[in-house]
Amino acid sequence: MNIGKPLLAACATALAVTLLFTWLPHAAWQNTVNRGDVAVFRPTPAVRLTNNNLVDVLVAVQLNERIKKADWSNGVLSVDMRVSTSGGRPGLWFADVEKLVRVSFLQLENVKRILIRMVEERGNGPVLLAAVDVRKTDEWLINEMQFLSRADPVHDEMWRKRLRVSFTSAWEERFGPIAGFTVKPSFISQEE
Repeated sequence: MNIGKPLLAACATALAVTLLFTWLPHAAWQNTVNRGDVAVFRPTPAVRLTNNNLVDVLVAVQLNERIKKADWSNGVLSVDMRVSTSGGRPGLWFADVEKLVRVSFLQLENVKRILIRMVEERGNGPVLLAAVDVRKTDEWLINEMQFLSRADPVHDEMWRKRLRVSFTSAWEERFGPIAGFTVKPSFISQEE
């Protein structure tokens, strides 16, 4: 048996296939106008939030503050933002709230509610400063979402109500009393 000819043919075929695969990316059928990102690596915004893409969606938002915890369950996105004890301004924190609300209700189609908590890490553990609760059924989302970037829920009671912002005593210790903040406990009649 002469195995020299079949072995030589196999080597030549392997070399030809290797050269063909090397040449394919530079083939003439790939014109220069369409060069750019390969479709597999082209970023496409998520349309539906899942536990599999939760991290990717939140990283893409590019928040000013760090996320301590995020949870996705039954149409509710819960995010705990870790705010600095030494620095940081509420304006930046609420800019992050705006980004999260926009992504949740303008980009993602399956978010029904977003809960955002601003948590400060202290030596004795985490302390809740404020919480935000926005729902897809909120009427202002349809007509007034464009004004959210200029909203100041700390000083504007209308935006506090729209975002359902709750401030804690820890917030007031750090920043002082909330200007114009009024809340009636649920057991008091609204007619008073």
